[in-house]
Amino acid sequence: MNLSINDLKQNKLILLEALSGSRAYGLDTSQSDTDIKGVFILLQEIYFGFDYIEQVCSERNDVVYYELGKYLKLLAKNNPASIELLFAPADTIYYQHPLMDRISPEPVISRLCRDSFAGYALSQVKRAKGLNKKIFNPVTDRPPQPMDCCHIIQADKTIPAESWLAEQGMSADRCGLSALPHVRDGYALFYADDCMTGDARFGGLFRSDRKQDSVRQSQDVCLSSIPKGMSPRAWLVFNKDEFSRRLRDYHDYRQWERSRNQARYQGTLDHGGGYDAKNMMHTFRLLRMAKEIATIGQPLVRRPDRDELLAIKTGHYAYDELMAKAAAEIREIDEGFAACRLPDEPDIQQIESWAIEIRRAWYGCR
Repeated sequence: MNLSINDLKQNKLILLEALSGSRAYGLDTSQSDTDIKGVFILLQEIYFGFDYIEQVCSERNDVVYYELGKYLKLLAKNNPASIELLFAPADTIYYQHPLMDRISPEPVISRLCRDSFAGYALSQVKRAKGLNKKIFNPVTDRPPQPMDCCHIIQADKTIPAESWLAEQGMSADRCGLSALPHVRDGYALFYADDCMTGDARFGGLFRSDRKQDSVRQSQDVCLSSIPKGMSPRAWLVFNKDEFSRRLRDYHDYRQWERSRNQARYQGTLDHGGGYDAKNMMHTFRLLRMAKEIATIGQPLVRRPDRDELLAIKTGHYAYDELMAKAAAEIREIDEGFAACRLPDEPDIQQIESWAIEIRRAWYGCR
């Protein structure tokens, strides 16, 4: 069974609805979307049946409502999005049912926030590094070919097989390969013109998969039946591991191209810093929130460091400078959590009791 946002509103199932994202943080610009997060409770017949629905969201995921049970479980894990909703500034709250007043921060906030906030921020740093690598190391539109990873052994060096064939005036289609015993991915290379007993018919260096009228080159070498008495022209090595890596990188890059946010990517190119500046801004927002939890016991959703965060978003800082800055902030976070008096983990029993109390009151259970 599916529920829509309209279903939640028509059945008056929403317990909490608040502005979220950049507009809640005070980091919005004229291009910012309006994000909404909230909490709802299921109709009694759905909750007591088999079809538990834990989340309802819009097509673009800019409006997300968590079912009460999921929301409380997220709080029990000190999930950043749920904790931000717990501390939503009053002017960002569109609606709050009185039953939500039973939920308070004290049993929720714990040392677990160090990992949920700062740990997630670190994952964003790694993501920014990955983007940095893709921007400065674009993958060519040409798919990798097995020939790219084939080399001919010549004395104390190796020569790219394609170059060697061109120098010898040889065609790859007239080559035949025989596996070398005890040499991984090593082959003896023979040439059809050298056959003394007639025209040897070799399969070429690589297999071809024929489907109707098309011919697609395989990703592996082709072994041929070599006539007796033929001498190899050279020894060839095919680095299959390297070819697999190049193929994987090629497909990963093409997938990234298809799925990337073009506006954000263009912004990355424009500011010249080589990183996703919006992603990096939210990385530092999470780090600052983690530090606030360690020092004052709660994150400041409306950001007091707005100007600095927006400067990061516009690419004001060099990439290496931000990496050093993030490392320093993580050290401060660790020091703060080491000295704080927060419990090691949330009070799961208390959080679960809220779920029971609110459902009993809503459903009229006794």
